[in-house]
Amino acid sequence: MVVKADVVLGQGVGVSLHAKRVQRPASPHRTPSKDIEIEAVAGLLGFRHVVLYGPEWEARLLSLDRRELVRRMEGFLHDERPSRVLIPARSHHQDHAVVFEAGLSATRPMSRNGYIARLVASYEYPGSVWGNDGHEHELNYYVDISDVHPRKMEAVKRYQGSQTGRAVVAPDVVEAWARLRGSTIGVPYAEAFRILRLIEDGRPT
Repeated sequence: MVVKADVVLGQGVGVSLHAKRVQRPASPHRTPSKDIEIEAVAGLLGFRHVVLYGPEWEARLLSLDRRELVRRMEGFLHDERPSRVLIPARSHHQDHAVVFEAGLSATRPMSRNGYIARLVASYEYPGSVWGNDGHEHELNYYVDISDVHPRKMEAVKRYQGSQTGRAVVAPDVVEAWARLRGSTIGVPYAEAFRILRLIEDGRPT
């Protein structure tokens, strides 16, 4: 569950790698977007997406009926039943704060349909560190994206139309961020997350 450009800033290639491993038929919820950029990025990275609210709600999610937002998220999750759910880190960004809180509610372990995502994690992005210095120790899940980093950077370029002037979406910033996180785990490039829930089978291996 992402807020537009986050799909390449925070967890785009991680999503892409997982999408390649887990192929599913077309979603009955698949909603074509009028947003050319997200359609282009989805085609490049190979993921399916659903538009819960149109671009007219950008930077206005605070005014949404929170119960309705959670209901829409729950409905999609229960139908799709993904094994992992990634939500934006809590930050100063009002839309991200709303999606984070709604994402927690939608993934709570109280499913009426017997579904629970086995992995729930929040993804960081360059802008999420403002006012959150010193919390790097909370990042506890990394995805090595070294082999597919060029694809991530190509996806970033697809957003330069609507995101022009935003430093956090500048290719050199995204490049440096992925390199920084890669250095943490000894690889060229990585994406970092904070695990909120991880369920493993207790069966012996």
